[in-house]
Amino acid sequence: MRQRMNVLWGITLALLIACIIWIGYSNYRMSKQVEDLRRRRITLGTDQQLQETVNTLEKNLQERLDYVTHVEVDPLDLTRVIQSKSFLASLGLRETLEQQGRMRLSCTVVGDDPSAIIKFMGRSQIVHVGDVFNGFTVQEISSAQMVLNKGGSRLVLVNESAPEGELQEGALKTSVSGEGQF
Repeated sequence: MRQRMNVLWGITLALLIACIIWIGYSNYRMSKQVEDLRRRRITLGTDQQLQETVNTLEKNLQERLDYVTHVEVDPLDLTRVIQSKSFLASLGLRETLEQQGRMRLSCTVVGDDPSAIIKFMGRSQIVHVGDVFNGFTVQEISSAQMVLNKGGSRLVLVNESAPEGELQEGALKTSVSGEGQF
C-alpha cells in the first residue's frame, strides 16, 4: 500500500513539474513576441489603406444592391414533382383555385419600383407596373391591391393569403368592372 502511495505521489510530482516547465516556456515565448512587436514600428490606418478598404466595401455593397434574381419557375410548386391528380386526391388534396385558372394576388412590394407576385395556374409570377401578364397590362400596384387592364376592362386583385384547404368560388376577392369577358 505504501508503495502505491509513493508511485502516485511521484506521478503527481512529475506532472506538476512538467506543467510548471510548460507554463514557463509559454510565458518566455510570449514575452519574446511582445519584445519583437515593441521593436518594430507599425503604422496602422494610413490614408491609402483606409481608402482601399472603403473602396472595397463600397464596391461589395453596390454589387449586392445591383444583384437581381430571376426565377423562371416557382421552386416551391410541388405540382411539378407530383403530377398525378389521383395521387393528390388520395392525399385529400384537390386542385387549388390558382390551378383552375384563377389569378390571386399573393403580395405587393411598394416603393420606387412597385412589384407584385401573382399566383396563376399553379405558378408565381413577379410583375411591375407596365408589365403584361396573361394579356393584362399592370396599371397600378398599391399596398393592398393591384389594377390590371385588358381591352378597356379593369380587373382589381386584392392581396389575399394562400388558401388553406379548399376555397369556395363565392369567397373570391377579385372584382371585374368594364365590358368584355376574359
